[in-house]
Amino acid sequence: MMSIGEFAELTGLSLKALRLYDEQGLLKPASVDPWSRHRRYSAAQLEPALRLKALRAAGVPLADAPPFLDDPRTAAATLAGHRARLAAERERQDAALDTLDRLLGGDGGHEWQVVERRAERRHWAGVVLRVPGGENPAAEDVESADERANEGFAALWRALAEEGNAPVGPFWSTLRAAPGSDSEVEVVCCWPVDRPPADGFSVPGWEVESGTVEATPELAVRWRFDDPVAVVDGATHPAVLALLVAAEERGLDVELTRLRQIGLLEQGESVGMEVALAVGGDVPDGHGRSATRPA
Repeated sequence: MMSIGEFAELTGLSLKALRLYDEQGLLKPASVDPWSRHRRYSAAQLEPALRLKALRAAGVPLADAPPFLDDPRTAAATLAGHRARLAAERERQDAALDTLDRLLGGDGGHEWQVVERRAERRHWAGVVLRVPGGENPAAEDVESADERANEGFAALWRALAEEGNAPVGPFWSTLRAAPGSDSEVEVVCCWPVDRPPADGFSVPGWEVESGTVEATPELAVRWRFDDPVAVVDGATHPAVLALLVAAEERGLDVELTRLRQIGLLEQGESVGMEVALAVGGDVPDGHGRSATRPA
């Protein structure tokens, strides 16, 4: 039998770590003197102690350690899962480092062309989608919101076409605060139409709104999905930031609800996006809006 100091020397584990593993039931001493409370370890405990040390060096949380100390078959499966998580994290970190390098001027610098133009007066119909807001929403939440938005655009297009009022241009969306929630925002997914939807127009399962974008000056910037642009995961696209900078340089007061994200279409396929900022007049979140609840 070995004292805790001798055992620590042989395994490279600290006395503090050995006491912690004892408290958590991961590596209990072979015996404890009832009077002095001195811990004693057996030679048979050297191998599991080394496993624990290797686990900690590999970054495996103590909560995941028990399977590595019990059945070797279970340990192999748990190790494979940990390897996969580490590989995904390394990939995420490498992507973040590449983005940082480009932001610092390593390569892929992009000059955004912000144009001034006048938007035409256009009627629109839209469906409302609530999505998670705040900083760093979970990737699965973002993916789910994108899928739901695509479903909304498709359902709205079909309903408008059935009414004989099919969309007459590219789709767009706007963001606004969700009433009664600090953790969600609302996305209004819109199609432009030649005439306002008829009274009672609805899209099953969706809250519907309609209104008119008045003719107004606006700033706009666009990008294609195949552009080599450095995008920070979870942050607003740099084209939008360039648009906001351009607006500020012109002395304009920016209202984010006046931003429209417009699809760029080629032969019916979405190949990029355009962001427009109205600098006068009404926008989809403004006046003259009507709404109906899900049918």
